[in-house]
Amino acid sequence: MNGINNQYLIDSNIIIYHLNGEEIATNFLRENILNCFISRITFIEVLSFNFSINEKNDVINLLNTFTIIDTNEDISLQCLKNREIKKIKLPDNLIASTAQINNLILVTRNIKDFENLDIKVVNIF
Repeated sequence: MNGINNQYLIDSNIIIYHLNGEEIATNFLRENILNCFISRITFIEVLSFNFSINEKNDVINLLNTFTIIDTNEDISLQCLKNREIKKIKLPDNLIASTAQINNLILVTRNIKDFENLDIKVVNIF
């Protein structure tokens, strides 16, 4: 999985697994941190969990270690194309479209959510 030119978009669930002490997620992030990005949607989804003030600040600091990709017109238009192919929840569609437009490999445990879309997906578990 460690390819020299691989760049990854990390799905929200991978961040949550890491925060919950799941070694596989933590090790993947440690080994690939310089090649990992997150969508602004992941930033929002992860921070939607109930954290104490101190935990929330730590999580924000963690999320800010990634390059965060904001939604733009290209990503929005890709969402519309994806929607023609598959009924997909908007947050998942935005994450998928972010990976597609930026030519990133999506790292997620929920491979099924992204089936039938033209996207490279990897389940690290």
